[in-house]
Amino acid sequence: MKADVIDVDSIVIDAKTGTSGAGKSPSITTHFSEMNENLKIYGVASHKHTPEIEQELGNWHGRTVSLTFQPHLVPMVRGIMATMYVRPSKQVTKAVISKLFCDAYEEAPFVRLSSEGTFPATKHVFASNYCDIGFTYDERTNRIIVVSVIDNLVKGAVGQAIQNLNIMHGFEQKTGLDFLPVYP
Repeated sequence: MKADVIDVDSIVIDAKTGTSGAGKSPSITTHFSEMNENLKIYGVASHKHTPEIEQELGNWHGRTVSLTFQPHLVPMVRGIMATMYVRPSKQVTKAVISKLFCDAYEEAPFVRLSSEGTFPATKHVFASNYCDIGFTYDERTNRIIVVSVIDNLVKGAVGQAIQNLNIMHGFEQKTGLDFLPVYP
C-alpha cells in the first residue's frame, strides 16, 4: 500500500479465526458441540474491524479505501490466518513484490517473511508474538496473494500491548516477548 502498487478497489481479506477471538464469555457460538467439525462465517459485510482496516490503509494511501473483510470461525482455540487478495495498480514481478515486503519489514523484529511461494500456518506462531507472512504474485490472475498468521492471544492482544509499552518507554521492543513459538 505504501509503495502505491495496489489497486485499492480490489482488496479482499478472507480471515479464519479461532474461538478465543470471540471473547471469553460462554456463548452458543463458541460451545464445543457447535464448533467441533464446523466452520462458520460471521459479521458478513458488517464486521466491526472493517472500518479500522479501511482507515489505516486509507492513511497509508492518502485516499478513502473500501475493502471486503470477511472472517470465519474455525474449530481451533487460538490463531488467525488472513488470506488477502489484491490486484497491482502497475506492472509488477515476483521479485518486485518480494523486495517491497523485505523493505517494509526489515525493522520489524516480530515479522517473519517466508520465501516467495511458501506460506505459514497458525502452528508456526502458536503462543508467540510473531506475525508470519507468505506471499506470491499470480501472473495468471494478476493478483498478489498474501497470507499472514498470528496467535490472537499474544500478538493480537497482550503481546502487542507489551510491544507498544516497550516502544513508548524506550525499552527494546523484544523485552518480555522474545520467545519461540510452541510448536511440536
